[in-house]
This record gives sequence, C-alpha cells and structure tokens, in this order.
Amino acid sequence: MRMKLMQAAACAVALALAAPTALAQSLSERAPNIDQSKMDDSIRSYQDAVKYYQGGQIGLAEKELEKFLGKVGEHAGGNFLMGMVQVQQGNLEKARTSFKTTVKLDPAMVSPKGWLGAIEAALGNLPGAAAQKAELEKLKAACAGTCPKAAEIAQEIQRIDENVAAVTQAQKPS
Repeated sequence: MRMKLMQAAACAVALALAAPTALAQSLSERAPNIDQSKMDDSIRSYQDAVKYYQGGQIGLAEKELEKFLGKVGEHAGGNFLMGMVQVQQGNLEKARTSFKTTVKLDPAMVSPKGWLGAIEAALGNLPGAAAQKAELEKLKAACAGTCPKAAEIAQEIQRIDENVAAVTQAQKPS
C-alpha cells in the first residue's frame, strides 16, 4: 500500500504549483511590508524545492521547503509539495498533516484532497478517505465534466478508490 502511494508520488513530477509571480503576489498580499530581499529568498527556496523534487532529490527539497515554510508560514502550495515529499519518504503521518493544512488553506485545490483521501485509506481511516471522496464527488457534480479540473477530479477520486480497494483487499482473511 505504501509503495503504491510512493510510486504515485514519484509520477507526480509535473505538479501544478504556484508560479514565481503568483507566489510573490501571494506573499506580498499576506505581508505587504515584507522586505523584498526576504521575499526573493523565499521564492528562491520554493523554486529550489520544486527543482529538487522534480530531480528526485527529496532530502534537498524537504530542506528548502522547511526554509520556505519557516519564512512564509502557511502556504497551500508549499504544504502540498511538502506532503508530496513526505509521501516519497514514506512518512504518511506527516504527509497527512501537510495535506490537511493544504486543504484548509486552499479548499479549491483538488489534488491534496485526493492525496489526503488515499493516505487516510492507507493508514486505515476509511471514514476519512470517504470524507475526501465525498468532497471530490461534490466538485465533480458541480463541474459536470465541463470545468478545467474535470480530469484532475476524476483522477483523484480514482486515487482514493484504488487505495480503499487495496486496504479492503488486505483486510480480507486469506
């Protein structure tokens, strides 16, 4: 089960993370009096984290994200990427916390809900997985297959379903 999650995380290299300009705007809106050089350092840490993650250098990505989140505080994209890093490292409890934070900070993000549901299933919390699936099902109904996130919503529902099925199968007596 954990291997399935880690393999899926390894395939998630093309993450839809905040672009540097969107990140800069997000940071300046939250802290309008922030020193520009500090903001540039934060953006650089985030960009480095993405680069390291995409290059498979998970430990370096984690260090950059820790710096970034330490400077910026709560940031949905940073917490999402941290969750992906933690999945890669097999630390599902920490990943769950990162994804919960992401969902709280930006309820419109789709992927964190799917990842959170998959992790809840992997950790044996099937009601938690069902809750995330229900959220995604609401988005799917509202979208009716026509919104730009339709494919992503379907993919995340499938991620949860696959992990719930794997847990259910593992729980069946031999």
